[in-house]
Amino acid sequence: MDADGHKTGTKEKNRPGWLAVKARLGDPDVVALVANDLSRLHRKGWRIGDLLDFVDEYGVNLVLAAPGKQMDFSTPQGRIVAQVGALFDEWYAIDISQRSRDMIAHRKRDGKTVGLPPFGTARGEDGYLKPSPLGAWLLPDGTFCSGTADASPDAGAMWRSYYKAAERVLQIYSEDKHGFPTIAYQIQMEGWAYRRRDGEPTVFEAEDVRRIVSNWGEYGGYVWKHRARERHPHDHNPADVHLIAERAVFPLELLYRVGQVRYNRAVGHRSVRHGIKAADYPYALNGIIYCAHCEGNAVKHNDGGLRSRLAGMWHDRNPRYRHKSGVKCGCTNRSVMASVLEAEFTRLLKLLVVRDDQIEALNQLSLRAAQMSPMGSEVELEAEKRTALARLQRQQEANRHLFEDGDLTREEYLRRREKYEREKAHWEARTSESEKLALELTLCVEAVHRLSSLWEVSTDEDRQGMARNLFNYVIFDLDTHRIVDFRLKPWADRFVTLRAALYEEVKGLERTIMFSQGQYTEVALTGFDPIKVSTTSRFRLPSSGCWRRSILKPQSLQGWQSPIAMPRSSGGMPAGRA
Repeated sequence: MDADGHKTGTKEKNRPGWLAVKARLGDPDVVALVANDLSRLHRKGWRIGDLLDFVDEYGVNLVLAAPGKQMDFSTPQGRIVAQVGALFDEWYAIDISQRSRDMIAHRKRDGKTVGLPPFGTARGEDGYLKPSPLGAWLLPDGTFCSGTADASPDAGAMWRSYYKAAERVLQIYSEDKHGFPTIAYQIQMEGWAYRRRDGEPTVFEAEDVRRIVSNWGEYGGYVWKHRARERHPHDHNPADVHLIAERAVFPLELLYRVGQVRYNRAVGHRSVRHGIKAADYPYALNGIIYCAHCEGNAVKHNDGGLRSRLAGMWHDRNPRYRHKSGVKCGCTNRSVMASVLEAEFTRLLKLLVVRDDQIEALNQLSLRAAQMSPMGSEVELEAEKRTALARLQRQQEANRHLFEDGDLTREEYLRRREKYEREKAHWEARTSESEKLALELTLCVEAVHRLSSLWEVSTDEDRQGMARNLFNYVIFDLDTHRIVDFRLKPWADRFVTLRAALYEEVKGLERTIMFSQGQYTEVALTGFDPIKVSTTSRFRLPSSGCWRRSILKPQSLQGWQSPIAMPRSSGGMPAGRA
């Protein structure tokens, strides 16, 4: 399913669902590709022809599920009908595109905007912008709640109108004193909320301020000919832009002043350079490293949009990881040296490595986990697999005897043989839970060991690829310079749980490795069987100067408290999730 956002059947690169299906067509357990009709697969004639050759090559049946759409693609007549239908689908896509473009041009000629109205406005019945009546309630705990102005969710809540928020941003920017990040910080401190695309309120960021400032023309009733991404501030001098007072939602004097400040601040057009910048640096952890304070806010408010990645920045001839601008999450430091963060990541890799003498113990833990799996009995699965393979062997022999006796034509014999081989490949590819665990465990152990051994000697490009292949994300505290949380890829989930259980040799609940006088002292807490209760692959590493790996969900502790007092460093973030 390609249901998120606008997906066109005329292309492939913007259709992740289709690309995932296409990658599976060559697998032995796939016997058919089912679609409602051909237009759901492609809206290009040559792509349909290429698809028909592709499924023939791998022996996959192409089936159309819509009533009256079924056809036999193995015959020349069926392939011709498919090609003709694909041509009509391609023409239909082009025709709809032309009609949509003509409709958009017509609305713009009438001075009406297209798409989502600018922040703080709504579209009236006549199609023109008007002040939006929507807003958000600022609760006493600092969170926002959507609602209406006449229905307060709390006695101490404060109503924050989206229209007034946009006006406040324009007023601050028109003073020509601050940039987007500073304005975002000030708006956050004043308690204004920004409206996301799904209608829910969230805190302001620097990019939100940029969006409001860029729409100064629309706020005055002027509609640009090009999209925002295709126009530059220097393309339109504010003195030449004619705003319409009857359609403006903000005072024209304010809007012209904003437009002039933006025009004066904008950097001129730069020539496109196809070479490599001298300051470019391939950051090894780019794309997977997140701020710990933002992560805590996201968990507290149950809003994934509050998470912030640390992006690369070249500063003072040194590569650094920098916090997202325009976001005030509570951290004191806004960046960290790349060498410091990557050294901390290296230390984490060494803690995950399994020694050769520990692999056997890890295999035993995986077998115990498989035996206590809530899924069906492995004995029954193995018996079913053996029975199916034996039945297929008898069917293949009977098929060969019938062909030798002349009771089957060669075409029917080949068709049956291909069917039995496909079913046999399907059953042979089906593995038991213990086999899956052993395979996943072997892959994880090898991946972690390879990443740890090659990390310090690999190039930065290779480091980036290896880290992204194993880690889903890493949470880093900029104040304490510690990794406080991480998550491996889904295929490595079991490894993290088993690796944590290995520290206790099946008997322990939790291990704390405390750093004291340059050496690690191991402290074991016994009393629970980790295999029975371990259901999470999360590690929690508090910013208290020590490393703690918890293998239990908080609700599994049932009121149990650790007898070891964990000190909290000054300036550190209090432990959040376990």
